[in-house]
Amino acid sequence: MKAEDFAGAVRLTAERYEMDLDRPLALVSGGPDSVALLRVLLELGGEPTVLHVDHGLRGDESREDAEFVRALCERLGVRCEVRKLQLADGPNLQERARDERYGLAEEVADGLGLRTIAAGHTADDVAETVLLNLARSAGLRGLSGIPPVRGRLVRPLIERTRPEVLDYLEGIEQPYRMDPTNLTGKYARNRVRLEVLPILEELHPGAARNLARGAALAREDLEALEGLADEVLQRRGGEVVLPLEELSALPPALRRYAVRRAYSALLPDAPPPGWALVEAVLDLASAVEGTRTLDLQGGVIAAARAGEEISLYLAEEPTGEEMELEVGETVFGGWRISAREVSRYDARDASRAEVAYLDHSKGPYRVRLAREGDIIRPLGLGGTKKVLRAMMDRKVPRDLRRWTPVVVGEGGEVAWIFVGELGEGFRVDEATERVLRVEVARIS
Repeated sequence: MKAEDFAGAVRLTAERYEMDLDRPLALVSGGPDSVALLRVLLELGGEPTVLHVDHGLRGDESREDAEFVRALCERLGVRCEVRKLQLADGPNLQERARDERYGLAEEVADGLGLRTIAAGHTADDVAETVLLNLARSAGLRGLSGIPPVRGRLVRPLIERTRPEVLDYLEGIEQPYRMDPTNLTGKYARNRVRLEVLPILEELHPGAARNLARGAALAREDLEALEGLADEVLQRRGGEVVLPLEELSALPPALRRYAVRRAYSALLPDAPPPGWALVEAVLDLASAVEGTRTLDLQGGVIAAARAGEEISLYLAEEPTGEEMELEVGETVFGGWRISAREVSRYDARDASRAEVAYLDHSKGPYRVRLAREGDIIRPLGLGGTKKVLRAMMDRKVPRDLRRWTPVVVGEGGEVAWIFVGELGEGFRVDEATERVLRVEVARIS
């Protein structure tokens, strides 16, 4: 492929996926793909800044890679940032290096005010990823390969094959560095690159490009399915909720996508849970009473509640934070609280679970989360009850009880449990001179 044809093809890719290549941060290791990325960005009229990350894993060779990139950038008149990372040898070294590299790229791009980070992945990288994911029994997301765009990260060479990259570099007489570790069978990806793909290319010329095209089609199907799954998701404060009635009406495949989408709504940068965990989350819904929970990776909790819903949320310890309940509208712990002084008590309005009428003179009132040992004197009961027990009687799901706020009076006694019990000592009666109306709603 001629240099002008290569650049034109990359321009089409950038236009197709709406990549901003005007002032990107280009990740350049010195290898052929990243060097081709830098040269074609300049050929397309961009003004890239280069980031070279020296992982220090190959001694003198790592230092020589950095010097090569510095010299190349100086010759091309491109700003070059070289940063070092210290990584201990051990399991998942390549993955850890990649994560550290991207994290560093985000910091550098932010510091320089650059909106885009460009990486040099090619169609061959997509094909290798698809084959590895297929061997792991991955679903449609795994078969969709490497996305051309993910947030601010763009991959302009994603539709170009490695032979095209090498032809382009040869045509412009541009040298590059070779990492000898890429030629060993130590890593699974290397074996796919060196052993599997060449055999597939012999059997079906153009196999890498075909696999990349198949991944692109799978990605389109995935986006359509995820869009359908998103329709059943509901946001409620810090929770992502799947109503079981709507979830059960979906085909099984879409139910699994709904669970993955709920997880990704909480941790958008984390890989979604695998098939076994998704099935375990869906199995929680078989309980028709009470609350069942399951810990997922990344500190996410899945909770199935009384055969009504599955909720996913981040596991966090409740805080001891308190807030004064002032007249007006405030927010506390995923709840919107509206308080105002009214002229009279309205029995019909007060019958609503989300509304409480309090004797204003028993304040000032504060809002905090319920605590173990909290006691309330429920209206009309003639005795006391533990607040967490009162929540259980009111069908508050077990996993939400310590996250449910209460209103306490001046002395710390519980006056009202959100959408639950009202304390006897704070009721409005004929002797009440000032009435405070409180209404709460979960923030969606």
